[in-house]
Amino acid sequence: MSLDFVSNEEIIQEARRRVNQGAWDYLVGGSESETTLRRNRLAFDRIAFRPRILVDVSHIDPSTTFMGQTLRIPAILAPIGSLQVFHPEAGVASTKAATEFGIMHAVSSVTEPALEETAPRPQRQKSSSSMCTGT
Repeated sequence: MSLDFVSNEEIIQEARRRVNQGAWDYLVGGSESETTLRRNRLAFDRIAFRPRILVDVSHIDPSTTFMGQTLRIPAILAPIGSLQVFHPEAGVASTKAATEFGIMHAVSSVTEPALEETAPRPQRQKSSSSMCTGT
């Protein structure tokens, strides 16, 4: 299986293919009237990247520092409750993936295993939903 996605839509299509309907509805849904979900989508859709043509990008460094931690890119894996619905290793697998990629994972307080079990495993960035970090 290739993981060489070229668009967000390809990632979404692959995730949809792999996840059962109940878990998918939980992942893509919002609470109550889903007002925040719609507002977030609109805000995200307003972001555009201006193509740079004939510009040397061989030495671009997108890394940043957040709460004393160096991040490969300015992104944090958002907290999602009940990750165990999507993967048996849940928070541990997500934190490991974020760590290997070089970003933080904000671990939800309602995912399994508990933060005390998730936090010690990676050797780099990790955080709880209250954004505590450690190395």
